[in-house]
Amino acid sequence: MQEKIIILFFLGFVAVTLKAQTKQITHESFYWTRYYNQIAFGDRWTWHNEIDERRFFKNNEHLHIIAHSRVHYKILPKVELGAGFTYSLQKNKDPNLMSTLDIPELRPNQEISYSNSISKRWKLQQRFRIDERFFRKNDGHNLTDGYDFNFRFRYRMQAAFRINKEEIEKSTTLKVADEIMLNTGKKIIYNTFDQNRIYAALEQGLSQSFSVELGYMYLYQQRPAAYHFFERDIIRLTIFQKIKL
Repeated sequence: MQEKIIILFFLGFVAVTLKAQTKQITHESFYWTRYYNQIAFGDRWTWHNEIDERRFFKNNEHLHIIAHSRVHYKILPKVELGAGFTYSLQKNKDPNLMSTLDIPELRPNQEISYSNSISKRWKLQQRFRIDERFFRKNDGHNLTDGYDFNFRFRYRMQAAFRINKEEIEKSTTLKVADEIMLNTGKKIIYNTFDQNRIYAALEQGLSQSFSVELGYMYLYQQRPAAYHFFERDIIRLTIFQKIKL
């Protein structure tokens, strides 16, 4: 009898544990609006700047504002090196907390990209980026002293196809991309996998300096809690500007 009770207790414990370990997926819908400019200094040096506002479709609630600035140098006709800095301010969206705290992140980053024109209308780009992420410490409701740190490694492959044969400045381009991101560091226990972004968009050239892009992104992200994931549907609108000095 005692053995049966122990077995039943053990089976009950296993069942509860397995249930607790079941994936918890939070589905969300966003729209991102972005302004991105490139300032070219000759043929090799380019300064990239962008600002991105991210909001929920539901109630038009603000989630995240992020700004990037990087300097790129073309070391070969198809290869660029880049280095820069990102400032991010994101609301704490821990599903277990009712906080709306804005958490700053400081993020130096470096990258290398390879672009290859397969034909006059097809272009393939690969990018590898390293983020050094410094998150302001907090207790879930208030900011505290110091920063937590981790590395994030990102690899993106993107294909672009120019649909029409008109002048490049006013062409329509179809883009398809996939980017995977991985975390590493002392604070990373469960979420070595950070996120995967799958993206498709149309970019329409308006002039030699301006173009506009509208796209859809599917984002799947693991949170620091082992079994909690975000599954996000995102519409992104981007205005591009290119300036030659």
